[in-house]
Amino acid sequence: MTPRKHQRETAELCREILSGAPIREIIESVTPGGGKSSLPVILAENLIPAIADRICWIVPRDSLKYQGEGEFLEPRWMTSKRIRAADNGNDLSRGTCGYVTTYQAVGANPACHAEEFRKHRYILFLDEGHHIARGSEWERAVAPLVESAVLVVHASGTLSRGDGEKIAFLPYKNGELDLDESDSRRVIKYSRSDAIRDGAILKVGFSLLDGEAEWEELDGMKGTSRLSGEESAKALFTALRTDFSKHLIDATMLDFHKELLVYPAAKMLVVAPNIEVAQTYANYLFGLGKDVQIATSDDGVIAKRRIDDFKRGVYKILVTVAMAYEGLNVPEITHICSLTHIRSVPWLEQMIARANRLAPGKTRAVVFAPADHQFKRARKMIEAEQLVPLANPEDQLELSSETKKRGEGSGEARPWIIPVGSKALDGSTPSASAPAATNAPPCSHSEAEKILRKNIHAHITDVLEPVNNGSKLAIQKILYRRMRLQVPKPVADMSVKELEKVWVWLREEYPTKGGIL
Repeated sequence: MTPRKHQRETAELCREILSGAPIREIIESVTPGGGKSSLPVILAENLIPAIADRICWIVPRDSLKYQGEGEFLEPRWMTSKRIRAADNGNDLSRGTCGYVTTYQAVGANPACHAEEFRKHRYILFLDEGHHIARGSEWERAVAPLVESAVLVVHASGTLSRGDGEKIAFLPYKNGELDLDESDSRRVIKYSRSDAIRDGAILKVGFSLLDGEAEWEELDGMKGTSRLSGEESAKALFTALRTDFSKHLIDATMLDFHKELLVYPAAKMLVVAPNIEVAQTYANYLFGLGKDVQIATSDDGVIAKRRIDDFKRGVYKILVTVAMAYEGLNVPEITHICSLTHIRSVPWLEQMIARANRLAPGKTRAVVFAPADHQFKRARKMIEAEQLVPLANPEDQLELSSETKKRGEGSGEARPWIIPVGSKALDGSTPSASAPAATNAPPCSHSEAEKILRKNIHAHITDVLEPVNNGSKLAIQKILYRRMRLQVPKPVADMSVKELEKVWVWLREEYPTKGGIL
């Protein structure tokens, strides 16, 4: 297998370290699904025993702990090095070149890990370190390991926290994450665009369904709103617990059944807001006679067994909650029915990445979700990053960290309303970029411009198609006038970035299904 960009760059940094470079810290920003789990193997292979005796890999979940142990057994790695999954106790590595554990385990007994680091030279690999907030108990537990390690690697698919707090052990400047390099610190970035260009992940298509919800306030007053309306948060809370959720599951199931005809190994994930609601979704699917199981705690023996069965294809549909965000590695997942309340973009990126993994014969990754404002914003960001993989990643559309953090969570903590009912409205908003290919080769600026202009004109044609001829010209003028407000120049004169901006806006404002009216 050809190493990916971040894997090659990590190996190059190892060679620099071996040549005497004073590198003591590496920050690895790797898009979910991009192959981050290979990095500890590369570090161990190149740096043990030259600068370190062992490696400690800390992960946020037990399921990831066992996956990490298995990564060192992958035949693609020409290495005899092994590590073991461990919690706490004496001699954590036990004859291997290191161990993989969880932040919870370190927090429960920090002394035994600190003692291990005093006895041996350790590389410390902090996986998804955004789980450790600055000033937290976990930070205090892990701090002695950071201080003792010969090399600290911070690796994450989401270098930000949904609550807006700072991530422990990472540098900040003016309140923002500081990714400037120095003699002792190096930064490696592997974006969604990089991964698509490498053929490492699939593009993800979206189909959003709007709905209308009714609830009762605690004072007895009734409220109603569309998911895309003014009281989107209350509408979402209600929709996730009433009939809209069934309608979204049905829509996902319909497309999933079509997928099974061309890709029989396909699997579907349903993500719920909490365990109680997850059970109602599972019961609904059971009632339809579907092959489904529920797994809501990755620490439970039953949940682990059900996930293993899901991976082996014993059943096709899994209903879960937080397990959908990290640690669930089932490449055959093609469909996600997103009925979660969480709207933090980093969380949604992790959930969506459950479907973007490659598998033999798999060509699609599709997310069905409510069409509330905050999910639409997250979709817009993700689609902008995977529109056209250019030869120069610096030319990709940039979104600020503030954009990624916006919309922390809605639809869950709403104790002051009582859900009454909800329904889906006709006309979903499917993504115009739902892919059918596993590979998206890089292209030049001129080629990218041609592709985007062609897509924009084709989309406008589709939007205007249901409009009667007498009104078509007038509506077309309105559309182009609105488009000029986004970028004040003709389409023919726009740069790639400007075309990308218009393309994202056009599909957001004028979804083809349902037309312009």
